[in-house]
Amino acid sequence: MLIACAGLPLILATAEVINDRRQVLSEARRNILVMLDTIHGQAEKVFQFQALALGAAEHQLRGLSNEEIRANAPSHHAVLRRLRLYADEQLGIAVFGAEGQVLVDSQRPQPLQAVNVSQRDYFLWHRDNPGTQAFISRPTRSQVDGSVIFLITRRRSAEDGSFLGVAAMIVEQRSLLQYWNQAAPDRRGLVSLVREDGMILARRPPVDPESMPRMLPQAPLFRATSNGAERQVIRGASPFDKVERLAAFRRLEHYPVNVAYGIPVDVVLAPWRRRALAYGVFAVLTSVALSWLVQLARRRTRELSDLNASLERRVQDRTAEIESGETRLRLLAREVDHRAKNALAVVQAMLQLTPKNDLDAYVRAVEGRVSALSRAQTLLSEDQWRGASLHALLQAELAPFVSDGDGEFDTRAELDGPPVLLPPAAAQPLAMAVHELATNAVKHGALSVPGGRVSISWHLMGTEDAPASALRLRWRETGGPALPGVPMGRGFGSRVLATVVRGQLGGRLSQSWLPDGLVCEMDVPLLSLRKQSEPSPSRAA
Repeated sequence: MLIACAGLPLILATAEVINDRRQVLSEARRNILVMLDTIHGQAEKVFQFQALALGAAEHQLRGLSNEEIRANAPSHHAVLRRLRLYADEQLGIAVFGAEGQVLVDSQRPQPLQAVNVSQRDYFLWHRDNPGTQAFISRPTRSQVDGSVIFLITRRRSAEDGSFLGVAAMIVEQRSLLQYWNQAAPDRRGLVSLVREDGMILARRPPVDPESMPRMLPQAPLFRATSNGAERQVIRGASPFDKVERLAAFRRLEHYPVNVAYGIPVDVVLAPWRRRALAYGVFAVLTSVALSWLVQLARRRTRELSDLNASLERRVQDRTAEIESGETRLRLLAREVDHRAKNALAVVQAMLQLTPKNDLDAYVRAVEGRVSALSRAQTLLSEDQWRGASLHALLQAELAPFVSDGDGEFDTRAELDGPPVLLPPAAAQPLAMAVHELATNAVKHGALSVPGGRVSISWHLMGTEDAPASALRLRWRETGGPALPGVPMGRGFGSRVLATVVRGQLGGRLSQSWLPDGLVCEMDVPLLSLRKQSEPSPSRAA
C-alpha cells in the first residue's frame, strides 16, 4: 500500500511526460508541413514568373542578331525593365552574347562592358547543348555588386541552330531570404532551395557560395529526395552544422529543384523539457508527502486500535477522541497538500526565471534563491505560519551580504520602520525581491565597494476602514559606483524583481537610477495577501 501510494504520482507523471512529448512532436510535424507549403508556393511563383519573363524576352529579341540587339539596347532595356518592375524588382533579366558579353539587361540602359560570363557553368552548358531546355546555375557572386545569385537560363540560337548566347533570369538570394524571414520569422528554422543533384541554390542559415555547397549523400534530406519521400517529415542531423532537425521537402513542378523546411529538435522539445522538469518535481514532492501521510495514518490507526483494546470501559470517551483525531488528520493532510503545492509553484517559477546559459552561474543563482526561500520559510515556521516579522526578514536576507564576518549584522545596511507582521503569502516573494536587490548591490551597486551603504525604510498605508492595508518599502543605495543613468537594457535581476513584485505580490514597483545609487520603491497590498493566506472554505472543510 505504501509503495503504491508513493509510486503512483511518478507513474502518472511519466505517462503524462511521454504523452506530452508525442503531442509536441506531432504538432511540430503539422507546423513544418504548413510552413513548407507556404514557402513552396512562393518558390513556384518565382519559377513560373521566370518562364513567362524569359518567354517575353525571347519574343522581344526573336530574329535579331547580337549586333542589332546591342545597337538598340535602350529600347530593349525598357521592355526588360517593365518585366523587372512587374516582379517588384525582386528578379533581374540579362541577355548575353556568344562571347559571354552583356547585350542588354533590365538594370541599365547601357550594359556593363566589364562583365563577361563565358566561363560560368550555365554559359558553357548552353554552348555545348543545343535546344530550348532551361538550366539552373549553381550559386555565385554577381560580377556587378558581389551579391549572391543563381540564374535560370535558356539558350539563344540562330535559325541555323548556331549558338547566339544566353537569356538569363537572375534570382538574388537575398530576395528569397527576405520572404523566408517574413514567412518563417524564427531564424532557427532551416529553409533551403536545392537542385536535385544536391547543389544548394539558397539556404537559411546561409552557406558560402564560393565553396559550391552540395548536400552530402549521407544527409537525411538528400536521402529523402533520392527516395521520393515528398512531404514526409524526417529526423536527422545536417552535415553542415551538425544540428538535428525535423524537416520535409517538396519538389517544384517542371523544375529539378526541391524546397525544404526544418526546425531544430532542441527548439521543438525545449517547452516539453521545461514541463517535464515541473512534472518530475511535482511528482517527487507529492510522493514524499503521500508517503509521510500514509505512514502517519498507519501509525495513528495502530495507536488508536491499541488504545481501544486497553480502555474498553471508556469506549464512549475514546470514540470521541478517535473522531477528533481523524478530523485533525484530514485538516492536516489538506494543509500539507496546500503548502506543498505553494512550495512547488515557487520552486518551479524560480527554476524557470533563472537563466541557464552558464551552469556555474545557474547553480549559484538557484542556491541563493533557495536560501532566500529557506530563510523566509524558517521565519514563518517559527511563528506557526501566522506571519513573519518584516524587520527580521530583511535582516535575515541582508546578513549574507553585509555580515561583519562574526555573524553580526553590519552597519553598512540600515533598517528603519515600524513593526510589521507580513502574511505568509507576502513573506516568501518579498524575501526573493530583497535577495535580488542585495545580489545586484553586491555585483554592481553600493555593496560592491567598501564605502557603499544600503538604507531600507518602510511605513504602512491605508484608509480609515483599513489603516494598514498596504506597505511601502524604499530601498536606497549610496556611496556606490557612479551611475550614468537608466541602463540601456533590462537586466535579468530587474525582470525577476518585476515578476515578483507585480506578478506574485500584485504590487507596484518603481526604480530610479540616481548618480549616487539605485532607489527602488515597492507598494505591497497587505490586505489582499492576508486574505490569500487565510484558509479557504474548501481547505478548511
